[in-house]
Amino acid sequence: MRENVKVETIDENIAKVYLNRPQVMNAINPGLRAELEEIMTELAEDDNIRVVIITGAEAPGKRKAFSSGDDLKDPGFDFKSPDVLSEYYKTVNKIMRLYNFIDDYPKPVIAMVNGLCIGGGVELALSCDFIFACESATFVFPEVTLGFIPGWGGTQRLARRIGESQAKMLIYTGETIDGKKAKELGLVDVLTPDDELEQVTLSFARKIAEKSPLVIQMAKFAIEKGMESSLRSGLYYEILSLMVSLKTEDLREGLSAFLERRKPVFKGR
Repeated sequence: MRENVKVETIDENIAKVYLNRPQVMNAINPGLRAELEEIMTELAEDDNIRVVIITGAEAPGKRKAFSSGDDLKDPGFDFKSPDVLSEYYKTVNKIMRLYNFIDDYPKPVIAMVNGLCIGGGVELALSCDFIFACESATFVFPEVTLGFIPGWGGTQRLARRIGESQAKMLIYTGETIDGKKAKELGLVDVLTPDDELEQVTLSFARKIAEKSPLVIQMAKFAIEKGMESSLRSGLYYEILSLMVSLKTEDLREGLSAFLERRKPVFKGR
């Protein structure tokens, strides 16, 4: 039985994944990491699920948090061990594999940041397609104050998202920023009042879930491959994806629905 991550299904095609360690602000330890990878793998293979939302579990009397990042009190190994470098290298590789998997996920993934978002928690959010946050959410990379650097993709994904100099400012200073500042920098895509975060996030997820999951996947890969290459290479990948989409049942359904003036029912085929 999983204890560190739980899943709720909404409207049959939206999965809401909770990081479920609210007693420690959903800090990421080996158990949570393993369960998150298992669940994300299962959801990727579930044809009924079209959108995944990742958020932090909440508990009465506990501060709200998306994730406080790496659980330094439960890292899965001893920092004082002479083998600390090799042991932590193994841990980082596992984390990077998980975050890269989420980054390359075949379905849209939304990070719903409902409170504190620290270090590895920010890096997890950065691995998602979109970051929705409430106004009281806060973001910080505290690693430099502890004597190391963000190592779960933070230096790379943050710079690509908000620009090199702004990323350096946040990482070099370890400054905590609020939701408004995060939105201004482009770290957050959508900022909402605290009591509207879930409603706004679900409304957006439902809009995506109505579309062809196959075409959404093609569009996602075309955008991401293009961003990793030259414009000409990206355009070539786009054309190839377009040609593939012309052979799908969803295209025929979409065109038929348009001509018949009805709402299409896409099946992802």
